[in-house]
Amino acid sequence: MKSVAVLRLSLLLLPAVLAAQTTGMLNLYPPNPADEQAELNQAIADANGSSVDITRALEQHLRKYPNSARRADIEASLYKTATDSNDHARIIAYGERLLIGKPGNELEILDRVIRALLASDDRESATKALGYCARYEAGVADFRAKPPEGHTTAAQWADLADRALARATVLEARATGNLGSPENAVQSARRSWDANPTAESAHEMARWLVKLGRVGDAIDRYADAVMIDDPRSPWSDRERDRKIATDLYVKAHGSTQGLGDLFQQAWDRDAVALRDRVARYKAIDPNYCVTDTFGFVLPSLDKSSLDMSTLKGKTLVVDFWATWCAPCIAQHPLIEHVRRKYSESADVVFLSLDADDDHSLVAPFMAAQKWEQRVYLEAGLAGLLNVTSLPSILVIDPTGKIYSRMMGFNTDSFERMLSSRIDEARALAAK
Repeated sequence: MKSVAVLRLSLLLLPAVLAAQTTGMLNLYPPNPADEQAELNQAIADANGSSVDITRALEQHLRKYPNSARRADIEASLYKTATDSNDHARIIAYGERLLIGKPGNELEILDRVIRALLASDDRESATKALGYCARYEAGVADFRAKPPEGHTTAAQWADLADRALARATVLEARATGNLGSPENAVQSARRSWDANPTAESAHEMARWLVKLGRVGDAIDRYADAVMIDDPRSPWSDRERDRKIATDLYVKAHGSTQGLGDLFQQAWDRDAVALRDRVARYKAIDPNYCVTDTFGFVLPSLDKSSLDMSTLKGKTLVVDFWATWCAPCIAQHPLIEHVRRKYSESADVVFLSLDADDDHSLVAPFMAAQKWEQRVYLEAGLAGLLNVTSLPSILVIDPTGKIYSRMMGFNTDSFERMLSSRIDEARALAAK
């Protein structure tokens, strides 16, 4: 059975003849002679889903057609195949070619290429890797400066930027150490840990602390690498670092007596580091890491807020809308009809949540539309509840579960359907 990656590769390289005919693009690849495209199609078909055979076929094709108009697509496919098979040499070769063009996924490619370069400890690779690390960090800074995209909150964006910075600086530490500067390597690894405490950054600090002769500090950092809550760290790496820490400790103290206490201290220390990290983002956004609807705090346009925990036990009708959404505007009077129907029902709460990226648009829009309902900002709740289109109305039952998800706009049956689902959700509270 072909892998998903191979199927994606086939879709990328096989010609879209039918699509070209229907759109009038009769010469989709004008620089390519027909026989070249036919050879390429046959090579992919003959590979029969084998990544090794596909790689060989594509490289043979590029040798035969060095000026192929498909060269960029083929090299991108070769890079993807190389990453799937962890082929360091090809990750470097084709990744570097992709980086010439400033790709949209540049940080991901930089991370892969640098790690491939640092798979060996030679000086030339480390020098090249360090140069890419500078580009990596600059890219992270550019990413951090951009406004959050989609439903990503400011805290989530800062979290993503810090994780990327941690990856960039831990690689910088490895490259710097390989170039003979263990002190600078420790400093870079510490920057990585401060940005996002991970087993990798702890391991990198420990490695270069040993080179500096600071064995006690190294043992503590190896203990951090073993004990830190890090889902990206496989058990094999933790076992490796536990053994190194044990060997260093026994060499220094003559036995393992007291070593367990060091690991316990590392656990406590790392738990504090992770709590402090969460607190850093909660200072930006109180909803950071909240996974329960009733744990959210929704800000309003007048700077007040709604603590969703005060709505526990009620049936919620949550309307996600935006100023640019024409169906949302058309649907609004229908929602108001239903809202008035339940105006005397204390157990039913209607929430109007704006999903605009630019919040400054909301108040003028409401004034122009003469909308009078209280509006809150979705503040990341759309992401938690997997709201992917507008308008979307969610009916949430008194236990906090989504009872109904109404997407799109249907004038004929909207009020009847929404009322029915509200009544059904309310009934659950009596059971």
